[in-house]
Amino acid sequence: MGSLAAVSGATENFRFGPGVRAWQEVLGKVRDVVRQELVALQLAAHLPAVTGGGRLAVLDVGCGQGTQAIRLARSGYEVTGIDLSAELLETAKELAAGEPSTVKSRLQFERRDLLALDEDFIGNFDVVCCHGVLMYMPSLESAIPAVVAAARSGGLVSVLTRNRAGIAMRAGMSGRWAATIAGFDSRHYNNRLGIEQVRADEPGEVDDALSAAGAQRVAWYGVRLFTDHWGSVETPADIDEIVAAEAEAGRRDPYRALCALTHTVAVRSS
Repeated sequence: MGSLAAVSGATENFRFGPGVRAWQEVLGKVRDVVRQELVALQLAAHLPAVTGGGRLAVLDVGCGQGTQAIRLARSGYEVTGIDLSAELLETAKELAAGEPSTVKSRLQFERRDLLALDEDFIGNFDVVCCHGVLMYMPSLESAIPAVVAAARSGGLVSVLTRNRAGIAMRAGMSGRWAATIAGFDSRHYNNRLGIEQVRADEPGEVDDALSAAGAQRVAWYGVRLFTDHWGSVETPADIDEIVAAEAEAGRRDPYRALCALTHTVAVRSS
């Protein structure tokens, strides 16, 4: 994105804005921990290796408070995190400030709009992550091409989307039976952050949108099946066992198809 005017214009339509405070309140709670751990674990299986002196550039679109960006920088990647929330970017910078100098030197955070990235961002990244953002965009078709365009030829693309089957699943696990019946045919839902009419997509639809944008899926996972209906629960002592169970569900059929979120990993075509 080339100017502050573009940022301001995008902010007017920043759908996640009403949920920023609520999002900050659940950071570190069990649902957040499960999500962050599973995404990191699933992504690690596909990341290109950082080898002696090499520079691998990562773009984290909608980086929020910087959890994944900081993890990747710790692993040796050069990470640029972008977001439209000035508040979340400040949190990311504060967290990054507590890292060793070698990690801090590999991190930068900027306020930018995915749909208005300038030429410095096009085709320049070995890995492009877009986790928990696409459900707030007008459509997969309007946003995924911008995500893919930021990757180099042969670069990795990682997207985390809301799974349509998860709408009825969460309602049923919560004992909300009228919402469960409605959820079977729903495409949108009101989420726990107070954001209305958030879109949910099927894994095959994400695959199709990536393919149309020039990226071929290499793997897909589910994220958060057993704990998605939990409220604002503190992280329990057995969190490692919870994560292990969720990770197994996320890689196996039929469980992954019922998870709240779908994590799709693709490679941009040559």
